[in-house]
Amino acid sequence: MTGDIGLEPLHRHALIRTSSAEALRDLASRKLGAERVDFRNAERFEAIVNLIELQTIGLAFGTTTCDMVSDHRAADFIRVQIAMRGRAVSCARGEATDVNEHQFAVAPAGMPWQMACQGGHRRLTLRLDPQTLRQRLAALVGVQPRADYAIDPAIPASDPQARSLLRLLDFLTTQLSEHDAAFPAAVYRELEDAVHVAFLCASRHRFRDALVDPSPMPDFGLVKRLEDYIEANWRDSITIERLAGEAGVSARSIFRVFERVRGYSPMAFAKSVRLRRAHEMLRSGDPSVTVATAAAACNFANAGHFARYYRATFGELPSATMARAERR
Repeated sequence: MTGDIGLEPLHRHALIRTSSAEALRDLASRKLGAERVDFRNAERFEAIVNLIELQTIGLAFGTTTCDMVSDHRAADFIRVQIAMRGRAVSCARGEATDVNEHQFAVAPAGMPWQMACQGGHRRLTLRLDPQTLRQRLAALVGVQPRADYAIDPAIPASDPQARSLLRLLDFLTTQLSEHDAAFPAAVYRELEDAVHVAFLCASRHRFRDALVDPSPMPDFGLVKRLEDYIEANWRDSITIERLAGEAGVSARSIFRVFERVRGYSPMAFAKSVRLRRAHEMLRSGDPSVTVATAAAACNFANAGHFARYYRATFGELPSATMARAERR
């Protein structure tokens, strides 16, 4: 390995090049979020870690001559592990995912994570900011995805979108490794954006089809149109039949589209709008507003159900919200 130093991906951004297992263990604890690092067959130990953090993504290269197992604390970024040689296993949420020539592994943000690598394994790690990724996804599909939308832990390396992501990362790492090929900062920002989009197209999640195949996009337009309709007519009694008539499609189609795009039903969205409006009324401090009038104005016929839904959404009874508004 020593003879290859200077030829590794991102070699201009070396974090450590060492023949000391203890030096790597210390660095991993201080800078890589590792709680434990164990080595096997470390008699002739060598390791290289290169890392660069751009504005919204990070790129790292790592390799060791011996087997390694590391436990990591929860991080505020998504990790995408890509094997360049050999095999490793990524484990998050109790699920193990191979990292090899056949697939990439995705470890979510906010979760402890474990990595086990064979000696000689060479890997590229892509770090992604989940908030930036979610904002980019919302801009692409036209609706705001739920914060907990799930991304599958494996990406097949043979998928055309995965190959495109890998080619883009190869180009970016080459640029970052060359002294005479540096781009202006504005170009790197565009490349970072391209990496986010390429990852969203390659990874498995409920919005992928809308990104890769534009034909499902009308589903998102339909959901947005019906949500706008519900927002504009929140004082009225919103039924699924009324929504079907407005959209010109069957009630079953509306339920199916909402579940696919949003992960909940149109009636659940309508209830959330009515609860939000009731919350605004009770916080207004208007002396003419009571819990009963707010519930009635927002089409909650049963006061007990209204109080239960309200508390589940806002963490307190409607009377508590109103009392606090009166004290202001």
